[in-house]
Amino acid sequence: MATEESVTQTLAFLLGKLGQVASGRFAARLAPLGLRPRHCALLELLAHAPKAQLELAHAIGVTPSVVVDMLDELEQAEAVRRVRDSTDRRRQLIELTTKGRRLRRRAVALARETDEEMLAGFDTAQAAALRTGLLRIADSAGLFGSVTRPS
Repeated sequence: MATEESVTQTLAFLLGKLGQVASGRFAARLAPLGLRPRHCALLELLAHAPKAQLELAHAIGVTPSVVVDMLDELEQAEAVRRVRDSTDRRRQLIELTTKGRRLRRRAVALARETDEEMLAGFDTAQAAALRTGLLRIADSAGLFGSVTRPS
């Protein structure tokens, strides 16, 4: 007798549910910093150079109004500041503040803690293989867009 297939055994289901678990754990770690997981993509995009709001929206695949809300939250947390573009005074650029750089580094550490918790039953080789496989899936799904692909 053949084993009946189950939706709960599919990659689509498992990745979705595990994503919820990982995001919840990461969010709990970020909360004392006044950050949410959605802020981390912006902090990462701004780590190397200021960017325009529209550029940020395109990079993370959200509407400009969503980016404005996120930037307002990060500005209130003193993590970013809006500055006039010196080459086009009509345009604002967003840059990380010193506090924003510290928050980004702390968020990276907290994400690593979450990874370690999620991978507790894996040895180093298994964890590396899983990460490599997930990065391939993310690449093929176009997840990173203009966001720098993690190494």
